[in-house]
Amino acid sequence: MALQKTQHVPILDSLRAIAALSVCLYHFVCGPINFISNETVLDVFTFGKYGVQLFFVISGFIIPWSVYHNNYRINNYFKFLLKRFLRLEPPYLVSIALALGILFFRGFYADLPESRAISAEQVLLHIGYFIPFSNYKWVLDVYWTLAVEFQFYLFMGLFYFAIISEKIAIRIAGYGLVIGLSFIGTRNFLFYWLPVFLLGNMLFLFLAKRIGKAEFYSMMLILLVQIAVFLPGPVFFSSLIPAAAILYMFSYSNPVLDWIGKISYSIYLLHTIVGTTVINILSHQAHNPLTKALVVLTGVGVSIVSSYFMYLFIEKPSKRLSSKIKL
Repeated sequence: MALQKTQHVPILDSLRAIAALSVCLYHFVCGPINFISNETVLDVFTFGKYGVQLFFVISGFIIPWSVYHNNYRINNYFKFLLKRFLRLEPPYLVSIALALGILFFRGFYADLPESRAISAEQVLLHIGYFIPFSNYKWVLDVYWTLAVEFQFYLFMGLFYFAIISEKIAIRIAGYGLVIGLSFIGTRNFLFYWLPVFLLGNMLFLFLAKRIGKAEFYSMMLILLVQIAVFLPGPVFFSSLIPAAAILYMFSYSNPVLDWIGKISYSIYLLHTIVGTTVINILSHQAHNPLTKALVVLTGVGVSIVSSYFMYLFIEKPSKRLSSKIKL
């Protein structure tokens, strides 16, 4: 198979599935207070939160890979942003509405004032991912990664032309810019995570045959060292694993993981709304390791089923709408 000529990348669905399920299990096992008390279990499942960086590497690869195969030009920058916005925004807005509904229900029936203390301004700031620039909090904590992703789209639509240049001096200047910017800001903003995204960019350049082995492996080494030194320890492995999988398992496909991967965005959006609610209800009846494991698996199952319906009725139509915009 000529890797440089195909737009579909089979391994990505499996990676998305693993990333989404990892984050799910982290929230379901480590999130509920006093549900799981075994420190070893908590320590193991805490690593699940680093599934987020798998998504970052995937985005770093697939966004330039996709626009490259669509002959992206700078005059299509706003079309590119609109295409991404239409693809991601409808499921996101539905998840916000569901989250607000559950918060209102909890606040009304459980008499929790903090559940009702959400202003219209706070909700509106979610639409453009502006919460990090305000004093408000996200309605759901998982949304912080969507803001980082959207900032990446803004950045990548322009940065693409530096890394795609045939002049090595311009590409090196682009790499240097990313490395320099990564020392600015906090985890809530794109710059902090740029080395992780750039790993994906390097995979794109190499597999699309835009750069040679020397440039590829040199930059991968520099980025992995930077990630190991300056980012939280587990991020190194959650960045290296998807990078190695894309490089060496490009054509890998698994029917179950592929299916879960296709609905992974909906799983990511819904699991802390639907799954966590189910676990909070059932956890009071679980008093031993077996029943607690069954409660967690029930939360995962309910999240997957509800996400499938979200995919069918919200996400899939939004994908079709987005696909109508040609770059």
